[in-house]
Amino acid sequence: MMQKLGHIISTIFQPLLIPTYGLLLLFQAGLFTYTQFNYKLFTVISIFILTAIVPLMAILILKKVGVVSSVALSEGKERTLPYLFAIFSYIAALIFLWRIYMPVYIVAMMAGCVLATTLVTIINIKWKISAHLCAMGCLCAAILIVSFRLGINSTWVLAFSFVAAGFVSMARIVLGVHTPLQTIAGFALGFILIASFGMINIA
Repeated sequence: MMQKLGHIISTIFQPLLIPTYGLLLLFQAGLFTYTQFNYKLFTVISIFILTAIVPLMAILILKKVGVVSSVALSEGKERTLPYLFAIFSYIAALIFLWRIYMPVYIVAMMAGCVLATTLVTIINIKWKISAHLCAMGCLCAAILIVSFRLGINSTWVLAFSFVAAGFVSMARIVLGVHTPLQTIAGFALGFILIASFGMINIA
C-alpha cells in the first residue's frame, strides 16, 4: 500500500510537471488574474510542451534504444543524458518566457531552474541527489517570491506546498530511491537557487 501511494505521489509531483504547476499558480495571483485568457492558455501549453512533453519524449526514446531501463530513472547512472535533455528544454522555456515579455523575476526564476537542473545533473554523477525534491524546493521558493513581489498573502498555498514537499520526500524514501539526506539536499538546492534568482532586479 505504501509503495503504491509512493508511486502515485511521485507521479503527481514529477519534476517535469512542476514548471507547469508553478505557472498555473502564478496566473491565479494578483494582476495576473486580469491577463487575457488566450495569453495564459498559450503560455501554459507552451511551457507544458517545452518542460514536460519534450523531455518525456526524450526519455521514452532513450528507453526504447536501451539507454535507460525505466521512465522513472531509478538508476542514478542512467540520469545524466535525460537530465541534459531537460536542461536544454528548460533553456528553451527560459527563452520563450523572455520573448513573451514575462516579468524579469519570472524569467530569472526560470534561469534558476536551469541552473538547479544543471547542478543536479553534475552532483548526480557522484551522488544521487533528489530531483523530485529539488523541483519542490523550486516551487516553494517561487510561491514565496511571487507572494512578496505582488504583495499577496499566500500562507495557505505556501503551507500546502511545504506539506506536499514533505509527502514527496517520504514517498521517495519509502520507495527506496533516496535517503533522507538526499531529499533534504535536493529541496535546499532548489529553494536557495530560486529564492536567490527571484530577488534579482528588486527595488
